[in-house]
Amino acid sequence: MTDNHPKPKKESTTTRKLKPRKKSLRTKGSPRVTRATSDRLKELWATPEFRERMKQRDKDRIDAAKNNPAAFSRLGIPDGMKRAEAMRIWTQANALADKFIAALKKTGEILDDPDAATVLYKGFRVPATDDGLAEVALRQAFVLAVGPTSPHVKAKALNIVLTYTRAKPANKSKLLLGEVTEFLDAISNENS
Repeated sequence: MTDNHPKPKKESTTTRKLKPRKKSLRTKGSPRVTRATSDRLKELWATPEFRERMKQRDKDRIDAAKNNPAAFSRLGIPDGMKRAEAMRIWTQANALADKFIAALKKTGEILDDPDAATVLYKGFRVPATDDGLAEVALRQAFVLAVGPTSPHVKAKALNIVLTYTRAKPANKSKLLLGEVTEFLDAISNENS
């Protein structure tokens, strides 16, 4: 004998209620659409001149988006932040990254080669050497670490920066170099 009743779903322990994402205010106050406004718009749309004007407005907007797509995109602008504020923070992050790379060059962690060759790739100048590519990648990781990004992206970027700029602890470096037997002997001598 089978029940035709569906089994109740178990509530997952990993599900949680998410807060709504923070969004920047686009207007001051709520829009006020009244019956009079609605009637007036219906009258206007009934006229061919108004419809033609609206078609031209839409065409102009499409042309403007094709000519300057960055102005119509929110790429690099986090939710809850306006374009000017985000651009200011990205500029500061780039300046900090330049100082960071200069400090690494000064300490000798990155080779300072002013005559490094570059190649043109898809309209961009890209370093031709592995050291140059590593410098560019490290700089970009630092920019993401201090820029207006999500905590998840910041954590990954900081991990990359620390991995390639800090020496490994002695015990881990011995394991990585293949000196496992010496490491195990040292541990066994400490315990006895």
